Amino acid sequence: MFVMSVSRDQLVGLDSSEFLDNFRRNIEEFDSARLPQEPLSKESLQKLVDLGLYLPAIPRSYGGRESHREMCEIIEIMSERNLPMGMYTMIVTVLFLRNVASSGDDVLKKEVFDDFLHNPVIGGLAFTEPSSGSNLARMQTTYHDDGDTYRITGTKHWQAFSEQADWWIVCAKHPERKEFAYFAHKRSDGGFVTTEVYDSLGLKNLGYGLNTLDLRVPRHYRLTKTRESLGDAAEILCGSRFSKAAMGSGFLRRLSTEALRHVTTRAIGDGTLHDIDYVRYKVDRIKQNYVVCNALYRQLMLAEDYYTDLENSMFASLATKVLASELMLESAIDYQQLCGGEGYRKDAPDNIAACALLDARVYTVFDGTNDLLCQHLANLFLRQFRQSGLRSPLEYVGRFGYLEDAFFHITDINLSHIIDAPSQDKTVILGRILSRIYGIGMLEKASRSAAPNTRLAVDEADFPKAIAVLKNEIISLVNEYELAGKLAGAPCTPAADARAGAVADAKAGVRQ
Repeated sequence: MFVMSVSRDQLVGLDSSEFLDNFRRNIEEFDSARLPQEPLSKESLQKLVDLGLYLPAIPRSYGGRESHREMCEIIEIMSERNLPMGMYTMIVTVLFLRNVASSGDDVLKKEVFDDFLHNPVIGGLAFTEPSSGSNLARMQTTYHDDGDTYRITGTKHWQAFSEQADWWIVCAKHPERKEFAYFAHKRSDGGFVTTEVYDSLGLKNLGYGLNTLDLRVPRHYRLTKTRESLGDAAEILCGSRFSKAAMGSGFLRRLSTEALRHVTTRAIGDGTLHDIDYVRYKVDRIKQNYVVCNALYRQLMLAEDYYTDLENSMFASLATKVLASELMLESAIDYQQLCGGEGYRKDAPDNIAACALLDARVYTVFDGTNDLLCQHLANLFLRQFRQSGLRSPLEYVGRFGYLEDAFFHITDINLSHIIDAPSQDKTVILGRILSRIYGIGMLEKASRSAAPNTRLAVDEADFPKAIAVLKNEIISLVNEYELAGKLAGAPCTPAADARAGAVADAKAGVRQ
């Protein structure tokens, strides 16, 4: 058995299974039931660095392991132990180190990778601003040529590690042209100041806050990104959105195990909670949600690659983020319900339901709210469908690479009404439908091939159950799609007028 004293050189030389087994066996202290819900100390982070937390994201030519699959597995393993730590790992590896590796100057790479190989340092991403929210095009942070440096000024917020990060990738726009650029910045160089620390409901290990920027960045710290407008930002976020498959798989494996343990040990009369039919149904729903996320995770691990450009995987990354995050939240709510009053108690001795729900809640909001991403997902599909010349959306599903494996499972669902340009509310619902079709496709694909490792292995009998769950959700969403049109076009009846007046009066009373 390997222990934490294994040197970095030895870790680099281990085969993948030995490296991952050594990592997994030595992270007990980071379990969500034990780790304080606060930013990591440097001592705790050093333990993870010594275990090789960052090695898969660092190229071999700079002393790392350079492995897409291991990046996926480390995130999934950490998410099972502690969901915020899964997010922590993803931000540093997928968002920061990946982009330095793909787009950094050679001098910058050496400086960054040497630092991350030997020291307990953190890298973050500074994109979002208070005035622009999800609309990055409206950002106010600008960059200027200033001799041997770039000067960057502005305000950023909701950055993980706002007070803790040692390195940043900062997005800024040119003050005169519609041009965006991306810069590495070392915090010790000054100018990155945290003015407020947010008291977030969950993910407290990540330390979110508000930052003001007045940076002078060496010219070789500018990343080589060449897409027009915000195309590079979209590609960067593909990696983050894909990672929700790994986080969802680890997190829901934990919730499935915890939920079953709780209901089989919670005494009720002469039996246990598990003797109640509806309880068993809810436990099984959590399990099927895990099976779905595990299939998404398999696709990420085996068919995608963090070490490549992800622009052509935009549809899959959006569908993954939407579906995985919604299943995570649904399962966290069900798990808390199963735990009863104790599930509403922080630091309960017999469950992790309270922190699980608070941590999972934000996943449908961060990286673009799901409503916004669903609209983008639907528009991608509709644009390509119209270009195909086909008349039937269902026929196009059967030819669309990421959806074709789902075709024979949904032939009895009427999708003909999405031919015409839908309204904005319907477009959002259509995006959710497409995310479920994508999930069915990934389940069908997973069911046809053997799992290459135990963390991708699920009971074959669960594949048709999970497909049935998603198909039922599609039918419900199709009904919601039709209802949205009726509600939007419904005339206002006298009763509705009266209710609207009462609401207006109530609001006026509150304001007074």
